Amino acid sequence: MDAATQAILAANASFYTALSLADFALMQRLWVDSPEAVCVHPGWPALHGWDTIRASWQDIFANQGPLRVWPSDVQVRLYGQTAEVNCLENIDMSQVRGTGILQTRASNVFRLIDGAWKLLEHHALPLPSGDSRTQPPERFSFN
Repeated sequence: MDAATQAILAANASFYTALSLADFALMQRLWVDSPEAVCVHPGWPALHGWDTIRASWQDIFANQGPLRVWPSDVQVRLYGQTAEVNCLENIDMSQVRGTGILQTRASNVFRLIDGAWKLLEHHALPLPSGDSRTQPPERFSFN
């Protein structure tokens, strides 16, 4: 695995760490501060621009708190200064609803800015019912 792919996977893992820990400061450091940024939370309309996306994360973290979330089936595609990471998001809902693992299909688009891979787009969509493909692996393992 080359250095760029390792750095992209590390940025992607940091995103899921921020999400799991409800760590707003880390989430804010990961995103491109730009009107070009796009975020689609599961079941939400598309949010455009970092200001709107930032407010959404603040609301989510204030209402949700820490929630174990980790990626699996991670695939990386590199296009020069842009990278796309596709994965399953595994969300442990036992703390929230008393149920098991919810999965979403996610695409995370990163852009290389000043030597750091920054999140430009995050799209997460629920999988159709009954389409769960994995059991929870160890925290933040990449299959």
